[in-house]
Amino acid sequence: MRNNQDRMGLDNPGDNLQPSHEPVVDNSQMQFIVPTEIVELPTKGLFYDEGHPLHMKSEVEIKHMTTKEEDILTNKSFIKNGTAVDRLIRSVLVTPGVNVKDLYDADKDAILVACRIHGYGSDYETQFSCPSCGAKQDHQFNLEEMEYKDTESALEEFDATVDYNSKSFTLPIPRTKVKLELRLQKTENDNKKQKNEQIVSKQYKKIIKSVNGNSDPRFITSYIDSMSALDSRYLRAAYSKLSPGIDFSCHFECRQCDYENKVEVPLNAEFFWPKS
Repeated sequence: MRNNQDRMGLDNPGDNLQPSHEPVVDNSQMQFIVPTEIVELPTKGLFYDEGHPLHMKSEVEIKHMTTKEEDILTNKSFIKNGTAVDRLIRSVLVTPGVNVKDLYDADKDAILVACRIHGYGSDYETQFSCPSCGAKQDHQFNLEEMEYKDTESALEEFDATVDYNSKSFTLPIPRTKVKLELRLQKTENDNKKQKNEQIVSKQYKKIIKSVNGNSDPRFITSYIDSMSALDSRYLRAAYSKLSPGIDFSCHFECRQCDYENKVEVPLNAEFFWPKS
C-alpha cells in the first residue's frame, strides 16, 4: 500500500528540511532616533582659541534628554560630588570634540536651559518670594521668556572694549580712573569643600587679569583689597552685563499684592527635578 505522500504526490518531508539557524535580528530596527536641537552659544565662539572645536562657532547640536540623562541627574554620587551637570552636558552634546571642562559658563548655561526646555517643557514651577511684600508662593515661570544678554549695548553703557584675541574686556572705573582687564569666567571644578570666606575678593582674583596694564598677582591683590565698596558694586554690575550669557529674567505677578515685574528666576532643585 502506498503511503499518503506517494498518493498525494508530495515530497518526502525529510527532503524539505532546512538547516537550523538562530533567528536573524535586524539591529537597525532596534535603534531609536533621539531628536536633536541646535543651541545658539552666547559667546558665539569668539572667546575660544583657534583650534578649539567651538572656535568661531555660534552654535552646538544637542540631543533631547532621555532616561539615560535622568539617571545622571538622579545619581546621588554625581549630585554629591558636583559632577551631575557636567556629565549631563557631556551626555547630550552631539557636536564632536567638545570637552565640557573647556566650555565657558555662558555656553554651559545655554545648553542647560535648552536641555530643561526640551526635556521637561518651558514651564518651571518653583517657590518664589515676592520682592515687594515678601509673600512666598508657588509660581510657574515660562523659560521661553529668557533672552541672551545684549553685550553690545553693555559695551556702550560702560564705555568698555572687548579684545577677542586676548579674550578679555577693558573696563574703566569712572570714580578712580582705573582700567581693569577682565577675563571671561570659566567654572573651576573643585569638589573640595570651600570655606565660605572672602567670596567677593576670590571672585575678583579670578576675573581681573590686570590693573592699569599690570598683571602681577600681588599688584592685583593689593588693588582688590583696597577697592572701595562703590567701585566693587560698579564692577559687579558691569561684569554681569558685559559677560555674554543668558538673562535669567521672567515675568512675575504676585498673588498677594499688586507687584508685577521681571524677576531673576531662582534655579532651585525643581529646575531639573520637577515636582511632577
